[in-house]
Amino acid sequence: MKNIKTALAAITLAGNVLFSAYAAEGEYSITNDFPIQGINAGRLWVGNFGTNGGSLLSKSEVQSADWFQLFSSFRPNTSFELSGGLLTGMTLGEVTGSFQLGTRISYSDEGGIQGYTPDDATQFAGQDLYFFAISSTATSWNSTLQGNTYQALLLGMLSGFSDGDPASGLSSYDISANPDGVNTTIIGSGSATTVVSALVPEPTTASLFILGGMVALATRRRKI
Repeated sequence: MKNIKTALAAITLAGNVLFSAYAAEGEYSITNDFPIQGINAGRLWVGNFGTNGGSLLSKSEVQSADWFQLFSSFRPNTSFELSGGLLTGMTLGEVTGSFQLGTRISYSDEGGIQGYTPDDATQFAGQDLYFFAISSTATSWNSTLQGNTYQALLLGMLSGFSDGDPASGLSSYDISANPDGVNTTIIGSGSATTVVSALVPEPTTASLFILGGMVALATRRRKI
């Protein structure tokens, strides 16, 4: 009987460890004091850039990439509705909640910059974080840019996704394009009190084909 209890305790402990490792959450607070100009209705997507099973793009690579490359390599974590250029459901200019983070990635080089690889589409802990606001109300990233041109704002945030450790506390993000370099404006422009989207074309058929292949691969990986 003692052995059975010991085994059950070990299984429970292992289950708790796995759950905490694979279902990590990171609390966030997003401030949106100034509406995103040019986007009356749309969505704010949160995520980063790279390939599931491949490497994430560094911020310099994101800055130098063209629009179609960015569209096809975006890894969405979650999204929020935008109305009048502002996040819906705000309280005193803020939205709070928790990101689902998955497990932290490990680095394959000493610098910890290149070669870091997300194993699947749910892995965001400790990674770079971007805000991708766009004047499309589509709730699926795969169909966000089909058949039109859009206003878009892409911000590389100073703070990335948290590591999922409750001791790390709340991560705060501000939808701003501050001139002091707090966030990196990649598409669009702004100042301390304004954020302005830019007009971007719809992606080419080839870009959509590439994206469709990436989504299919990610889905297959999750099923395995």
